[in-house]
Amino acid sequence: MGIFDGIILVSDMDGTIINSDKKISERDKKAINYFKENGGLFTIATGRMLSSANRYALDLDLSLPIILYNGGKIYDYKEEKTLKEYYLEEHRKEIINKLMENDNIGIEVYSDENIYVFKQCSLTKRFSKIGYDVIYDIDESVWKKQWIKILIVGQKEIIDDFEKNFKEFDIEIPLRSAEKYLEIVPKYTSKAKALEELLNLKNLKEYKIVAVGDNMNDIDLIEKADYGFAVKNATDRLLKKAKLIAPSKDDSPIEYIVNWIKENII
Repeated sequence: MGIFDGIILVSDMDGTIINSDKKISERDKKAINYFKENGGLFTIATGRMLSSANRYALDLDLSLPIILYNGGKIYDYKEEKTLKEYYLEEHRKEIINKLMENDNIGIEVYSDENIYVFKQCSLTKRFSKIGYDVIYDIDESVWKKQWIKILIVGQKEIIDDFEKNFKEFDIEIPLRSAEKYLEIVPKYTSKAKALEELLNLKNLKEYKIVAVGDNMNDIDLIEKADYGFAVKNATDRLLKKAKLIAPSKDDSPIEYIVNWIKENII
């Protein structure tokens, strides 16, 4: 019997387990290994696509399938297959036509592990140094594909305004995944709902859940977890909601949480 038996630890990626140097600290890696070696189950819940998450997730050797696209996809690395995937409703694709009228944002569509850039801005250029499949030449065939999400990118003030007034574009509430990112995802999609689906698939519903994140796309996961943490560098909105606070992304928050579990749960 391991001391962490019956406990699942779920971490967000950007702004949480990934630090300012775009790395996972050695202290956090060591803590994750210690947690797993002693019976705990560890996984990631992120807004990233599979190819973007791979270079971190594969190194961590996750105990459970990973949650991608803010709950839009559950992927099992051990079986190398997608367990669940959710797609944007067809009628909601038309949102893009309204968004295209704004000159201050970039618009990206994620489908089939590709990125289709419908509208460029300075932030969409972040792909230029990364080997992702990015397609700028958009034709009618894109509309026939199944979309996992639409990502709106722009400066903070612009994204703030979009978030406040999004009813002009869609009746569903968008996800704020970062200061400069706003995501349109399938109805009912979230990290918490994907985790619930994962627990059902793996018969782990009796396990205690510990979760940690930094932004509003993590809020339902943190609120529904048995023990939900926000890192100190989290947005003010999340910090106000979280009952537990972990050190910032640059101070090995996972190490802190594993020690906290050891002292307070087992």
